[in-house]
Amino acid sequence: MTSATFRFSTDILQRLGEELITGLDQGIVELVKNSYDADALTCTVELSGTEDLGGRVVITDDGDGMSASDIRDGWLVLGRSRKDPGSLTRRNRLPAGSKGLGRLGALRLGERALLVTRPIDEPGIEYSVPINWADFSGTDVVDNVALDIHRSTSDSKPGTQIVIERLRSRATAGEVRRLARELLLLSDPFRDPEGFTPELIASEFKDIEQLVRSAYFDDCEFRLVAQLNDNGRASAKVYDRSGTVKWSSRRGDFDRRYSGPAATFELWAFLLQRKSFEGRAATIAEVRRWLDQVGGVHLYHRGLRVRPYGDDGHDWLGMNLSRVRDPELRPSTNTSVGRVTVRDERELLLQKTDRTGFIENQAFRAIRKFAIDALEWMHKERLAERRERETQRKRASRREAAAADTNFRRAIEKLDPSARATVRQAALELESARATERDQLRDELSLYQTLASVGTAVSVFAHEIEGPATDLTASVRAVERRAQNALKHDYESRLARQMNAVKRSATQVARFATLPLNLLRRSKRRRTILNVNQVIEETVTLFEPYLVDAQVATSCEFTLEMPQIRGSVAAIEAIISNLITNSVKAFKRQLPQPSSRRIVVRTILLNDNVLISVLDNGPGIPPQLADSIWLPGVTSDENGTGMGLTIVRDTATDLGGRAKAIQSGELGGAEFLIELPRLGERS
Repeated sequence: MTSATFRFSTDILQRLGEELITGLDQGIVELVKNSYDADALTCTVELSGTEDLGGRVVITDDGDGMSASDIRDGWLVLGRSRKDPGSLTRRNRLPAGSKGLGRLGALRLGERALLVTRPIDEPGIEYSVPINWADFSGTDVVDNVALDIHRSTSDSKPGTQIVIERLRSRATAGEVRRLARELLLLSDPFRDPEGFTPELIASEFKDIEQLVRSAYFDDCEFRLVAQLNDNGRASAKVYDRSGTVKWSSRRGDFDRRYSGPAATFELWAFLLQRKSFEGRAATIAEVRRWLDQVGGVHLYHRGLRVRPYGDDGHDWLGMNLSRVRDPELRPSTNTSVGRVTVRDERELLLQKTDRTGFIENQAFRAIRKFAIDALEWMHKERLAERRERETQRKRASRREAAAADTNFRRAIEKLDPSARATVRQAALELESARATERDQLRDELSLYQTLASVGTAVSVFAHEIEGPATDLTASVRAVERRAQNALKHDYESRLARQMNAVKRSATQVARFATLPLNLLRRSKRRRTILNVNQVIEETVTLFEPYLVDAQVATSCEFTLEMPQIRGSVAAIEAIISNLITNSVKAFKRQLPQPSSRRIVVRTILLNDNVLISVLDNGPGIPPQLADSIWLPGVTSDENGTGMGLTIVRDTATDLGGRAKAIQSGELGGAEFLIELPRLGERS
């Protein structure tokens, strides 16, 4: 009998290293985290020639350094750490590193690496370990390559320096900016940093540092502070701008126990409106730029930030989706900044191997649920406050109306008897006209509330289906590849047609899922100067999957001059999208169906106006609806809402223009004309 041991191919270095680190910024941050564990106060990152291949990275800290045994039995051992994760360091920090795989991936960013370290317990001694990765490519197993630990004397203070040379890829400007932001946010810049300061020697760092350090916390509208204790019990308070407690949670507000580690959730929410910033030193533009860098809710574990929580596009608490449902009373990742802080002494949270986030175990889900519940509690309190304000306002309005009515009647009674009857009759006619107007406004308000509810439901559906739709597209492609490999030459005859149909359907589902999300973007509701041609072209492009599915050929015929108006993108989109869907619905009702369906969108400059015309070759406007198509609720589609053309008319009116319909236009079908005031020629 012979014995043997597991041995590892040199290929494992690539599998465990390079494939876990997706970019230069991620690798460098992993090495900076090691400096934090070594009790460093400062850590400097210097990039040289990284805009091209073969660049150099130097990471220097003033931590405790490492002895020869620390290097041999810790730094060079992958898959575990010598540090007790539950023991505090000299500076009372809990170690954030564990497996060493992130360190391996970072070191392999270049062709060579050099470790130089001076341990705090061995004054005057320095150790160095050079690593040439080419040595590993010439052998089968990792064990065959010996790494020498050199010992020498040094007058320098304790600390560690890592040099990575001959980088395998260049650093893009985006990576450098991400690295600068990561380093600035790494050790919790919100009020009370842990005494650890990373720095990047690069101009990008100084630009972003100035923004991040600006700290407009005092300009927030309110601040949420929620606590989760060791027993799984939660509590919360909300403070106003003056620091006064506005609301405190009561028994029963958090009616569950959370099976996770103790945590603190803080959120600074801003009301980015001109009125809110009157009299303040900061401007809305300054706060917006700051929030662009620090906005969102970040997660700090054992004193260090964990990616991707709080990164752009990573809304791990679902704040933006909740805001879609109630945009006025919920903060979003663009209007707030926050942190969830967890020490996690019992190691309940487990980071993924690639160091991007935590495994979604029970402890992590509990932390996330606690933070979401705190946001929901704050939302409930804000709703109650708004309802109370509205109730008080309605009561005051009724009192004012009753007082005005009494004063009006008293004034009538003081008139001469001959004029009194005439004035009373005029007052009755006025009240009757106002009552009719109120009824019409109530009907329209009801329709718009219905539309808002439909829009909310559609946007929620789109958010929920966006991920599965993307997964569906990827899965279909994977099935196609496997089928091609399995069937080889028989694939085309046996499965190609069906797979192509499934691929088309999956692509359409994915595109339809993103359509309402694009239309509902908040930035599109801001009033500004618009190029009408550009907005129309973008809207038609957005609806392309819908039009292709309906077999409609759409063309745009634009005036060569720039047609500019003052309004919002959302307003023009509302006009064009409703008219396009109106045409498509008309096509689907038409019997017999035309062999070629056409929609043309034109812009013409007419005196001081921009004329938008949308025409089709459908059945035209039914004669019985010719005089009433703009009225709310009127529709020839049994499944329609009757709101589309009302929205078109009202939107045109709000923009200072008007809408007109032609029963049978140039193409034989309906033609709609939208006339809007032009701003005039601008360079």
